Formats: sequence, structure tokens, C-alpha cells
Amino acid sequence: MRRYVGERIKALREAQDMSLEQVSKLTGIDAERLSAYEEGTAVPAIGAVIQLSRVLGSKMEGLLHGGAMISERLTICRSGESLGGDQGDTEQSYAYATLTRPGTAGHKMEPFLLTFDPKVPQAPAITHDGQEFVFVLDGAVELLYEGRRYRLGQGDSAYLDSSLPHTFHGLGDRPAKMIAVVGS
Repeated sequence: MRRYVGERIKALREAQDMSLEQVSKLTGIDAERLSAYEEGTAVPAIGAVIQLSRVLGSKMEGLLHGGAMISERLTICRSGESLGGDQGDTEQSYAYATLTRPGTAGHKMEPFLLTFDPKVPQAPAITHDGQEFVFVLDGAVELLYEGRRYRLGQGDSAYLDSSLPHTFHGLGDRPAKMIAVVGS
């Protein structure tokens, strides 16, 4: 997944005749980090994908899944159809996979399955437009929101304004799993 997302970021940036430095200034993402995304040596966090999609004039689903769009009122994503993400990057303390069929047009929300490794340091807080709903499936997760810490256990959920600083981190001695739905 990381290579394809990076290729799409680079293609959109170049199509708009923008330099890495220009995109960096507009998104607040370091130019070196942007270069790593484009090369596929780093995986952008969800917040970074949202920031990049807005600056580059693409929907988040376009950066994640590419251009082939399926136009349906109802889409069902069977096990194994989602795009897996991978961590491999110190920017984030989680791995993610999308939970919708790739490239479905018209969706205003993007659901993800997040897996938090409690051994990985907590990622810095991020902000992005929109709102988020999260539901902890297994384990425990710490939510840092506007400088306050909240422990969320299995079955707990939170709905938040994602334009305010927030981040999540796994707690305990085993990975935690959480569903996050990001909407604009």
C-alpha cells in the first residue's frame, strides 16, 4: 500500500506543478517526510493523508485507493477486500487497514481498523478537518485529546472534533484493535 499511496501523492503534486517545499508549507508536513511518502519508505498517518488530500485537491479515498471509482448506494466489503496498511514508520504508533471497498465514490466517511502496538511510542497529536468516531474492539487505548488523557477499554467509544489536537496509543501488554470512522 505504501508505494501506491506515495505514487499518487507524487503524481498529484507534480500535476499541479508544486514542489515538495510548497506542499510542506501548506500541509505542515516536513518536506523530508513527504519525500519518504512519495518514495514508499514511510507510510503517512491518516491525519497526513487527510491534509495531503485537501492540499492536492483529491478526496482522501482517491489518495488511498486510486482513481477507479465504483458508484453504488450500498457497498459491502467482504473479509480480505480491504486495503491493508502497514506501520514500518516511526511517525505513527498504529497500523491501519481501510474497511470499505477500494474506490467507492460518494462516501463521506472513511472507516479504518487500527491496531495499536503498546510497545511503540505514542505518536504526536494531529489535527485534521472533520469528525471522528472510534470504537475499541479489543484491548485498551489511550486517547490524548486537547492535552487530556482518556482510557478507552473494549466496548468504549468516542466521538470527537478532529480539528482539535488528538492521538491514540495502545495500553497494556498486547495489541489493541479499534475501529475509527473519519468524516468530513
